[in-house]
Amino acid sequence: MVSLAAGVGLLVLVVQLAGSGDVQFKLGDDVFEVGDAARFAELIDDEQAPILFSSLSRSRPIFVQHVGDDPTRGWAAIDARSPSDPDGCRTGLEWDVDARQFRDTCGDGVYPADGVGLLQYDIEVTEDAKLVVDLNQDDTVGDP
Repeated sequence: MVSLAAGVGLLVLVVQLAGSGDVQFKLGDDVFEVGDAARFAELIDDEQAPILFSSLSRSRPIFVQHVGDDPTRGWAAIDARSPSDPDGCRTGLEWDVDARQFRDTCGDGVYPADGVGLLQYDIEVTEDAKLVVDLNQDDTVGDP
């Protein structure tokens, strides 16, 4: 009975601390290593579509997109949730192969292939040609 009461007390304490903002829960990695930049650039070019990675961090799926001929440049990591309703829309962004643009399935927005106007995460090609996405950043809309 004592251990049950202690367990309930501990649970209440954790819930209170989490709600106060003093404790932050961090699940998953801060960065996501996609892999070899040249290989993924070729795959995206062959498929004529960005690659969707579902729920990498904080339940945020991303599209990894490459535009251009140089595998070290032209990368974008785009939040795949709906820009018009990021937390309520279940379908989010969709890639329109024929129009070569992103379409908001929960709104009427369309966005260019490079993702300008959409929430993006920092993405870089490392010295050893690996593609790395920084998932630990603020929700800001920016250019690739």
